[in-house]
Amino acid sequence: MDEYQGVARHTWRRTAVIVAVGLIVGGTIGWLVSHGESAVATVLATTGIAFSLGGLAGSVSVMATSFRIAMKTQAPMQGLPRPERQMIGRAIKTGVPIEPAGSELGWRAFDQARFMAVYQPLALGQFLLLYLGIIGPQLPLLIRDDGLSVWIGRVLCSLLVVTAVVVTPMLLRSSRRARRYVEVASASG
Repeated sequence: MDEYQGVARHTWRRTAVIVAVGLIVGGTIGWLVSHGESAVATVLATTGIAFSLGGLAGSVSVMATSFRIAMKTQAPMQGLPRPERQMIGRAIKTGVPIEPAGSELGWRAFDQARFMAVYQPLALGQFLLLYLGIIGPQLPLLIRDDGLSVWIGRVLCSLLVVTAVVVTPMLLRSSRRARRYVEVASASG
């Protein structure tokens, strides 16, 4: 698993650079395109294009790694009947290791929790960067005179923000539970 944690760390370092470059390039393009307009329009265009480039580029950067690790998260559950998969899910959720510690089901739960602890932060980062990239182009529309595009932009931005606010704590909680399970199972095994 250390291999996947290393891959995830490398992905975050690469993504930070890509997002920073995307924000700078996008901000520059946005400023050049909107230069000469009102201050609010310039700020929204600059911010919007920066968010769009930085968010989408960062999301694509994380995507390759998260797909590869997502495929691995399915391996510990393959071939298990539904009740045993549910038992593993409950064990990880509650942080109570499956007994006996050395059983096949115990090892599968441990592996599942280790993969989840690496995958879920990547999935959250990809999700948030993608939403940032989608919200970016909507920002300049928020102050247009055209009533329809203003409302479409506002509704879309509102829905994306509400979704992010609801989903982010769920993914963070699940990731913490997986890490806690790995710690508890390692100590008891």
